[in-house]
Amino acid sequence: MTIRIKARKRRLVLRALLLFVLLAVVGATVLLTNSYRSYAKLVDARLACGYLTSRGGIFAAPRTLRSRQKFSRDELAVVLRRTGYLETDSAGEIWNGSFTVSSDAIEIRPANDGGYPEVARLTFDRDGRIAEISGDGVTLDRFALEPEALTSDARMKEGARRPLAFKEIPTVLVQAITSIEDRRFFDHHGLDVFGVARALLRNAGDERIGQGGSTITQQLVKNTYLTPERTLRRKYAEAMLAFTIERRLPKEDIFSLYCNEIYLGQRGALAVRGVDQAARVYFGKHLSELTVGEAATIAGMIQSPARYSPLVNNDAASARRNTVLGTMVRDGFITLEQAAASAKEPMTIADFDPARESSAPYFIDYVNRVSEARASARAREQVAETRPSGRVQIDEKNDPETNRPTITTLDLDLQRMAEEAIKRQLDRLDAIYKPRGLTPQAALVALDPRTGDVLAMVGGKDYAASQLNRATDARRQPGSVFKPFVYATALEGGMSPLATFKDAPHEFTYDHKFKYRPANYGGGYSMRDVWLRTGLIRSLNVVTVDVAMQTGLARVADMLGTTEVSPVQIASAYAAFANGGRRIQPNVVARSVSEPGAGRRPRAGSPYGVEDATGSKSQLGTEAQMNDQVIQPGTAFMITDMLQGVIEEGTARAARGKIPRTAIAGKTGTSRDGWFVGYSKNLVCAVWIGFDDNQQLGLTGAEAALPAWADFMKSAVDLRPELGGKSFDRPDGITIVEIDPETGQLATGLCPLHERVAMVTAQAPFSECYRHNVYFDLTHSPEQTKTETPALAKSELPHPKSRQKYPAGEFALLRDTRVDTDKRGRKVLVNEMRIQGR
Repeated sequence: MTIRIKARKRRLVLRALLLFVLLAVVGATVLLTNSYRSYAKLVDARLACGYLTSRGGIFAAPRTLRSRQKFSRDELAVVLRRTGYLETDSAGEIWNGSFTVSSDAIEIRPANDGGYPEVARLTFDRDGRIAEISGDGVTLDRFALEPEALTSDARMKEGARRPLAFKEIPTVLVQAITSIEDRRFFDHHGLDVFGVARALLRNAGDERIGQGGSTITQQLVKNTYLTPERTLRRKYAEAMLAFTIERRLPKEDIFSLYCNEIYLGQRGALAVRGVDQAARVYFGKHLSELTVGEAATIAGMIQSPARYSPLVNNDAASARRNTVLGTMVRDGFITLEQAAASAKEPMTIADFDPARESSAPYFIDYVNRVSEARASARAREQVAETRPSGRVQIDEKNDPETNRPTITTLDLDLQRMAEEAIKRQLDRLDAIYKPRGLTPQAALVALDPRTGDVLAMVGGKDYAASQLNRATDARRQPGSVFKPFVYATALEGGMSPLATFKDAPHEFTYDHKFKYRPANYGGGYSMRDVWLRTGLIRSLNVVTVDVAMQTGLARVADMLGTTEVSPVQIASAYAAFANGGRRIQPNVVARSVSEPGAGRRPRAGSPYGVEDATGSKSQLGTEAQMNDQVIQPGTAFMITDMLQGVIEEGTARAARGKIPRTAIAGKTGTSRDGWFVGYSKNLVCAVWIGFDDNQQLGLTGAEAALPAWADFMKSAVDLRPELGGKSFDRPDGITIVEIDPETGQLATGLCPLHERVAMVTAQAPFSECYRHNVYFDLTHSPEQTKTETPALAKSELPHPKSRQKYPAGEFALLRDTRVDTDKRGRKVLVNEMRIQGR
């Protein structure tokens, strides 16, 4: 009896145990299934939004291609590879698309999930320009590419990189990496069970994970999905995500992503990321040129880039390289003799030019500053909304805003042109100052005058040597680049461009007791009356002070607000002259893409603009950044007309004709530094040259800054003609008249000098010049007049009031006259009759 009871109890216990195990298995299965689905959604969302552009990082503005842009077939192919397009007929989900190259065309297949267009075709002319763009057989005005990465980690300055496809990775490097990091990579499904078990055993009872065991797929997940803390919870997430990715992507794509993302140390201020960049930075070679020993060195650095860097510890790097060579022998990839020969190779590090690798480091710093300011503002808003009397702790690692990719306004092509223009000018100046032990610095800012979008920014000569961003943080006396604001204030007060002032030594009294005696640059005076516009064109200090005194010093100060400015401030201020008088704020962040899962892949392939992951149009190319009107459109145009005169006949005439078929305006400035600020219809650029310690430069703005400005602007407009424009838009109420500078009256055909002047229509003179009229020719004596006049037949005498007669329709065409710029940089009057007659 007792035995039966015991047996029954054992059966009951066994059944209970089996039931418990069954329930545990079912529960674990449900938990794992739900967990897998959750992580699968995360992976699918990342793939749907574009794996290369949906993770945290900083990206340049999407490159918009248009016909007539200066892109050859081969140049565009390089850009596409760098932007994450694979050169093949089709590409996997991780790529931004694919492209194929033919003799005179490139066909691009964006990864836009069946969106329009499926195929974009670009043809090229013999001049190395885009001839035509079509999408699915229909002609397009433009086509946008996906944004190019500046850095995948906002905390680091990464160099220029391009995503590698698996076929571009040398076999020897694949072998070296898999041998030392994950020898069963091509066999497992994302998890190395033995490695995980080993890690769990060695860290049993410790919430903090100290031992690895991660596969290549898990390392990829750690680098692109997860924060770096080492806990069991994160390890579980790592394993689930790795398993999910293995079911979504082929092994080759996983490995190529890993090779693109892996961090491989630091060289100077540059963070090295990806094997392709490591080959250039450490060995000065293309990836395909690596030796077995160099491939083993790069593979060996993966585990600990700081410890095994050949720059930091040559002995440790050599020992680690030899360990990798041993694993390659073990796995049968190389022979023992090859390993021995490679182990004897000296660890030779190539020379390194950080400028060649850097991607707008000063700009990235500025973007980070803006992003941090926005994050702080969000934190303050949360404090106000959730705990009025308390504090809210923000975990930036888990803050959705900080993990979103930041799409900036930077145009990478213009950025490279800006860097090259500054380098060329500084190289020229070094020839002057280096013998004196001096090093001049420079800054350049280029922006869109309508949106305030910063298109290019150079903050100094060498970021590795100095991280001070002189484009944003160095405030200096602007010199004469301040003058247009003095004259704009005068025009706003009703003063005419033809108002006269004495160009002669003069003493001014201000604040009822202080005396000031300005002098023109160089000490020269014309000793005669000159027009207001001449004072600005010739940069006459005496005239400018007189204008300011008559206008009111307080009103002049209110126009700009400060006497010391940074290049980005002065560029933003000059934008008002180009955009019709509106104030803009400099803007570097175009948008932040929503978190993965919020929507579909950003449709950069759309011919009509860029949509974010929620389907909303971005602010690129819009006028969303415009604020209030600071000066009237007419004032802005009149100042622009004067600043065009600065280039045609004034202090910046060295730039005349440098940018064909483009109307340009600008002003030189000379203080202790050299300035030039100028603009076309759609691009404003400010250049500063000087010394950090505020020493006297000893050069004018025309000598120091103008060459870099002209160099950059010419390249920018040549690449993107839409940034130029033959003329500035003339607003209503402004007329362009030809004046005789001797009389200030309307010039006739007999006047020896003509000067075109933009002015308010109500202020324009209405009478013709009398001095050079045949009836009042004061240049001849009475005797000469009596002798010469009878020689002219009566019918040949031009009547002062006579005008060529036009039919009513033709007169309307003649009346709509504007000033264009021809291919030689000369200003010409153009109206509809002239255009039709060409």
